[in-house]
Amino acid sequence: MKICLVLPYDISLTGGVTNHVVNFAIEMQEKGKDVTILTTSSKNNFSIKNVKIINLGKPVPIKFGSTVAHILLSWKSIFRIYNFFKINNFNIVHIHEPLVPFISIFSIIFSRSKTVLTFHATLKKSWKFRAWGYLLKPWVETKNYIITVSNSAHKSLEVYNYNFPVNVYPNGVSKNLFFNSNLIKKDKLKILFVGRNEERKGVDLLLKAFKLLNLKNLKNDFELVMIGKDIEILKNTYNELDNCKFFGHLEGKDLYDHYRNSDILCSPAIENESFGIVLMEAMATKTAVLASDINGYSELINNKNGLLFKNKNKNDLLN
Repeated sequence: MKICLVLPYDISLTGGVTNHVVNFAIEMQEKGKDVTILTTSSKNNFSIKNVKIINLGKPVPIKFGSTVAHILLSWKSIFRIYNFFKINNFNIVHIHEPLVPFISIFSIIFSRSKTVLTFHATLKKSWKFRAWGYLLKPWVETKNYIITVSNSAHKSLEVYNYNFPVNVYPNGVSKNLFFNSNLIKKDKLKILFVGRNEERKGVDLLLKAFKLLNLKNLKNDFELVMIGKDIEILKNTYNELDNCKFFGHLEGKDLYDHYRNSDILCSPAIENESFGIVLMEAMATKTAVLASDINGYSELINNKNGLLFKNKNKNDLLN
């Protein structure tokens, strides 16, 4: 079986959707499928063993609400996408984040194969999104199978004024990723944060709560480790937190070692998380989860497999 996965984001940058697509590609390849990923990459040499990667060009950072997406905005890519689907026949084309320009949108238009669409994001209501959805609705509603990764993401389709049948299939993580990490003896309770340095990720909320924890004379009992894109630049701002370590982007074994050696994964995101794959990664390593009670997280966490605190409330987080 020939499968084409369409990823509109920079495949060389770790992120929830990207990790999902890469792990799915590896899983399908291991099951004997012929897998191709149509995407954009800032690294020309990015590769996945036995998976074809078609890099349509260099991405650019574009601000979407409270986050930044690295996507391809090139008119030349439209012709490349058209030619790609003209000369290649696939049993299934699986398009992720279907309404993100340019790769996903024009893959919807030009794909001649059975097509699956997966919506990952949780969006706020906006006339811009509604207008965008209206323009693309004729192509979207003709596709064979439509998926969202959570009920929260499903509800977000109302933003586009879409009401066609949808199947909800949660994210997963690779079963092979977390079994070869080095366990390190520690004398402090280790709290881990994994995510980009963005307002919606709740970075400042977590650091302010941790400062309050230190004021309770518990400095020698806790350690906070923060990992993610642009996280390291926070070191100067919070240099008084000498029991807090700041790392930039980590992946693979370097990241998984931190998961396995942490006691708690804290994800204090304040909005726009439809699922939160970091929560699943923590669970896969038997790391306790503490998260804000936003819609996407509360679908997954039920106070048995983790704890929720009131969104944007640092005192509730501290307690």
